[in-house]
Amino acid sequence: MRRFLKCAFENLIWIYLCILLCFSYGTMMDAIPDRVYLEEGQALALDQKLPVVLAETPGEQMVMADAGAGTFALVQERKATGSCDRLEAGFHRITCYLFGLFPVKEVEVSVVPEKSVYAGGQVVGIYGATQGILVLGSSPVETPDGSFAEPAEHILRAGDYITAVDGKEITKKEELVQLVQECQGKRLILLLWRGSEQIYVSVTPVMAKSGTYMMGLWIKDDMAGIGTLTYFDREQDFGALGHGIGDGETGELLRLLEGRLYRAEVFGVQKGERGTPGELKGIVYYGSKNKIGQVSENSDLGIYGKLADSYYEKICNEATLYPLGYKQEIKTGPAVILSDASGEPALYHIVIDSIDYTPADSNKGIHFHVDDENLLAFTGGIVQGLSGSPIIQGGKLVGAVTHVLVSDPARGYGIFIENMLEH
Repeated sequence: MRRFLKCAFENLIWIYLCILLCFSYGTMMDAIPDRVYLEEGQALALDQKLPVVLAETPGEQMVMADAGAGTFALVQERKATGSCDRLEAGFHRITCYLFGLFPVKEVEVSVVPEKSVYAGGQVVGIYGATQGILVLGSSPVETPDGSFAEPAEHILRAGDYITAVDGKEITKKEELVQLVQECQGKRLILLLWRGSEQIYVSVTPVMAKSGTYMMGLWIKDDMAGIGTLTYFDREQDFGALGHGIGDGETGELLRLLEGRLYRAEVFGVQKGERGTPGELKGIVYYGSKNKIGQVSENSDLGIYGKLADSYYEKICNEATLYPLGYKQEIKTGPAVILSDASGEPALYHIVIDSIDYTPADSNKGIHFHVDDENLLAFTGGIVQGLSGSPIIQGGKLVGAVTHVLVSDPARGYGIFIENMLEH
């Protein structure tokens, strides 16, 4: 019995050690990013506690050399000459060797020219016209005899974009309604986008109880809202939001034909509460004289485009130019977010709690909480409309606010600035 207990105890120890080893290995892998950017001549600040040696190609050892100020630079040591050179501009594939012996992970290193951008923080109005008529869903149509017909059921799906009817291109929902009325109940051939595929479908509208012809579809052809400008550069190119514009009904990224930025003003705040995200309440000033930019792209990483000349000249004189801080440079601890939601540009204090180098959602690499009393009193934390607010740490622009933790409005997520610039 004693021998059995001893064996069982030893087995438990081995199991515990295996679990601990697997956990440690997984933690180490998470602490090594899959991909990093370096500016020319910049130090690669990998965690010095990691027991890894870096190498690019056989015979050319990468070592950590003292670069001063408590940092270490990834340098290339050529055995033939004994000289050390920093990584040259371009793409490099670096292998991490555990204890200098066992290859455990490859890291893609892109060495790029030094770049600085202006931090935004301005709340702006956003308008977008969809690329076709977006189908949100369908519902039965009540006919004159009191029965219900579903002419589009199983034919059109939520998320489809109708771009043409019987060969005629359409961009407005009013155009679709008119063509449905004119068909007088005859079959229509619709051209639509379904995901990345263009297909044709046929639908026969029915007469509704009101005497009009209907397909039983819920549709939209545009969107509007407010968000925050993240950055802009000397060429007037901008990035905003830190995430894409999606449709609230389908959850899909909107396929935009065109988009515009307009001047906006915040007139109130619905504070965030546990379980209920808050939002900025604002007014958007439409019209050509209030147009401040053109949106050319709506992606998962944000919206992008060009600022109008007059608006660029105005905010360029007020904005601060920041160097970029890449993800391996970000530290847990104090940082700030920039926003003019209160009516004046202000820096609000936050604390970065953790950094996820390989997040499942690329918009959630930075985890932080708000500890600024002014912002907490004003909004309760992170609210809708603050998406895109620049995150600044150590004098560098490192990311943008993207999401709030619904269970705690003082906590939120951010995207790495390099991800936004990858669009």
